Amino acid sequence: MAVREKQYKIALIQMRSIQGDTIANLDHAEKFIREAAEKGARIACLPELFYTGYHLDSENFQRLAEPADGFLIQHLSKLARELQIYIIGGYAEATALPGRIYNSAIFIDDQGHVIGNMRKVYAWGQEKLKFREGNAFPVYDTPLGKIGLMICYDVEYPEPARIMVLKGAQLIFVPAVWSIPAERRWHVDLAGNALFNVLYMAGSNPVGDGACGCSKVVSPMGEVIVEASSDAEEIVYAEISLEEVVNARAKLPYFNDFKEDTFSMSALEKY
Repeated sequence: MAVREKQYKIALIQMRSIQGDTIANLDHAEKFIREAAEKGARIACLPELFYTGYHLDSENFQRLAEPADGFLIQHLSKLARELQIYIIGGYAEATALPGRIYNSAIFIDDQGHVIGNMRKVYAWGQEKLKFREGNAFPVYDTPLGKIGLMICYDVEYPEPARIMVLKGAQLIFVPAVWSIPAERRWHVDLAGNALFNVLYMAGSNPVGDGACGCSKVVSPMGEVIVEASSDAEEIVYAEISLEEVVNARAKLPYFNDFKEDTFSMSALEKY
C-alpha cells in the first residue's frame, strides 16, 4: 500500500478506567476520541484493557471478554468511520474456544475496517493466569505508513521492536498499564526502543489504580516530543513525519551497519 500521508497528528488518550464497567469506559473513551478527531488527529490510541480495566480477576475477565467482531469492535468501527479517524485500543479478546482469552489491541482504520488485532506476547506476572499469550509482532501497511503494535510488557524486550523495524515499521504504538513503581523503566524503554530502531514510539498509559500516566511520544532520535502528566486524564498530541524517520536514519546509519547474520540461530549457537 502506497503511503499517502507523510505528515499527520496522533493522539494518545490518557484516561482512567472503571474496573469492570465496560459501558462507562466505552462512553468515556468515545468522548476522548471525538475530541481528538476535532483537534485533527488521524490516529487515537487508548490504553491497554481500557474497556474492562486492568485490575480484574480471571472470572471477571472471562465474563467481560468479547470477540474481535463483538459489540466493542463494532461500536469503535462505527465511530472510526463517522469521525474518519484510526483507533487503537486494548480489550480482553474472547475466542471460539470458551475459556481461552487474550490481552489484545484492536487497530481500526478511518473507514471502520479492522486492519489488525495484536495479542500481547509477554504476559506480566499474574496475567499468565488470566490470558493466553500471543506469538507475533505485526506491522500494518497503511496510508499513514507502516505501523506496529505491541502491548505494555512487550516493550521491555529489545527483540519485538527490532523485529518490527525489520518488517518496515516507522511508528510503533504501545497501549499499556504501567505502574508507578516501574515508571523509570517506562521512560527508558520507550526512548531506548525509539533510538535503537530509529522510529517513533507512542505509549498510551492510564492514570489511577496505581498507573503512572506519562503517556508519551518519542522521536526517531530518542527525544521526547510530548509527555502527559503522571496523574491527570488528558490527551497528548504529536506530529508524525515519515520524512523525519528517513532523515534520522541518514544521521544514524544503524541499519547499514547492523549485521543481521550474527543473530541467526546458527550464530547464537556459537555462544
